Amino acid sequence: MITISRNPVLTLLTLLYTLVFLFSAIEPVSRPVWFAEIIPAIGVLGLIWWVTRHYTFSNTAYILMFVWLVLHTIGSKYTFAEVPFDWFNQLIGSHERNQFDRVAHYSIGLYAYPIAEYLIRRNIVARRQK
Repeated sequence: MITISRNPVLTLLTLLYTLVFLFSAIEPVSRPVWFAEIIPAIGVLGLIWWVTRHYTFSNTAYILMFVWLVLHTIGSKYTFAEVPFDWFNQLIGSHERNQFDRVAHYSIGLYAYPIAEYLIRRNIVARRQK
């Protein structure tokens, strides 16, 4: 049974992610790579929804988590090295390689925010007292 979250931001982000997922599933560059890359993304999405049953993150945390999901899913469609990301390469003046691979993998660091938020809110990590 599908449950709608009480958090409208999470619901909206999931609906938007569904569109990106469907786009990625249409003629990916390599179907085996797509499966290998999409399985962890779907696992993370499921984990977000499961954790949300017990703990509600801030909207900022949800947005940051979904940035990674979207980048990872786009990377799964084209393979990370082949994502059409030329505009960014032109912006930074690089003609060597596609930088999407680096940006998408760097974005995993965005998960530090929700983890820190959880630890601070649950008083697992004490806040600094002045």
